[in-house]
Amino acid sequence: MAVDENYQRKLEDQKRLFKQLGIKFDALTIHEKDFGTKMRGYSQEEVDFFLDDVILDYERFYKVITDLLDKYNELQRRQTYESERASARMKEVEDSVDRSIVTDAIGTLERTIDQLKVRLRDSDNKKMI
Repeated sequence: MAVDENYQRKLEDQKRLFKQLGIKFDALTIHEKDFGTKMRGYSQEEVDFFLDDVILDYERFYKVITDLLDKYNELQRRQTYESERASARMKEVEDSVDRSIVTDAIGTLERTIDQLKVRLRDSDNKKMI
């Protein structure tokens, strides 16, 4: 019974996806299609075999489509992840560059202060002499 439920769920998923894609027939619709009979009509057995093959093809198409959609979704997730990582790396680089600029500026200011102190001392020493 569980297999039938799983198969039924798969067919319903297939029907929903095909409807979204604008595909008129799904495997279940083809399987459930009844044709009237007339004298000198088609062989019912041949039609049934043909429809069985069509159903198998539809199931293969569904598998291919769902596999492609899964791959597409995985690529989207990967692209989002890579984009977020690249953004984080850029932020780290920006922060590093900002720190480097600040560190360089502080170093320059400290050297300037030291030079001014030396000049002041020299100036004070000259005044004392």
